[in-house]
Amino acid sequence: MSPSDQQATGQESRLNRALLALPILALAGIMARAFAMAEPIGPVLENILETAHFDWNGMSVPILREFYGIKLLDEIFSHITIAFAQLQFFNDPRAYWQSLVFLTDFAGMYAVLFLESCRQTNRKTLFQFPFLLVFLAQILGIGNLGPLYFYLYYVFTPVEKVTAEDFALTDWASCAAVLPTVVLVYHVPHLPSYFHQSLEARNWWNWVWQLFPVWGSVLMFVLTNMLSLGTAPKSLERVKKPQINTLRATVGVLAAVNVAIYWYTLYNSKFSLSELFIPKYFSENPQEPDVALRTIIQYDYLCTFSGGILWLAYSFRDLEVAGFCKFRYLRTICIAGVIAAVFSPGTLFLVAWLAREELLASNLE
Repeated sequence: MSPSDQQATGQESRLNRALLALPILALAGIMARAFAMAEPIGPVLENILETAHFDWNGMSVPILREFYGIKLLDEIFSHITIAFAQLQFFNDPRAYWQSLVFLTDFAGMYAVLFLESCRQTNRKTLFQFPFLLVFLAQILGIGNLGPLYFYLYYVFTPVEKVTAEDFALTDWASCAAVLPTVVLVYHVPHLPSYFHQSLEARNWWNWVWQLFPVWGSVLMFVLTNMLSLGTAPKSLERVKKPQINTLRATVGVLAAVNVAIYWYTLYNSKFSLSELFIPKYFSENPQEPDVALRTIIQYDYLCTFSGGILWLAYSFRDLEVAGFCKFRYLRTICIAGVIAAVFSPGTLFLVAWLAREELLASNLE
């Protein structure tokens, strides 16, 4: 029996899926190679941490070394926020603009992780707790962990699970809580950390932003329970329309923010797409600290969203094999490339994820 026949009859083995999805996992290996370029950055960060000042171009900006009042967290994130200061203080314009787009786009992926956690089929699994992924990613890098997450999600979510009713039936209250949660805990501290006129204030806002996985989990829990008050369980037919409308609103708002920041960046940065987003090093290591950091962030962006988009591509393959849809692959790839180039990779990820949800909902009849 061929893999397609196995999949269509719900018999595709986990091993087959694990082998098929290896390109997703390979992205984590590429990101590991990129992190090996970090050696020139260390002495620069240690010097800033020791002096508690960021000195550049005749300016000296005080840098916070403590913020949360918890020694372990302060020790971990003091190093991380100094690295972010290298991006957010505009001493490397290309790194500033590229990281601004990357982190803005990631808000949409964060929302999708929340929404995926709401599925009944993900109850009591690793995928119910996006906090674990995003918190560790703040320390270890999302370019490493994101592809691993998407790889495992694909392997452990066979086609019969994707096409089942309880996969598409997500809780309305949880879905409705995602947008305000992401805006309040992610966008509100993220944007001032790049746009505030005071560099010292940018550093302060970045400390607030770093623990968005914690703030987000708490706010998501509170809002979900508030919205659930007085809400009785609904049938699939009754819940489908408000669920899809909520998803459309969530994706629409986050995609609009992505596009606005992306176009703002392209207009104001004066750099080409390749200069901003395509790394120039792989086999060799950059020797300049700012180039090394910029290169790592470029790989982080590419590996993160390549992993997410590949995961969705495999998901659409599942739906096609199950008879939910038909694709013209060359045309689809060209359209996806245009969306990514014109509107940002993060916008492509959001639009593709919503398209999958629309297909699932329309075929449940």
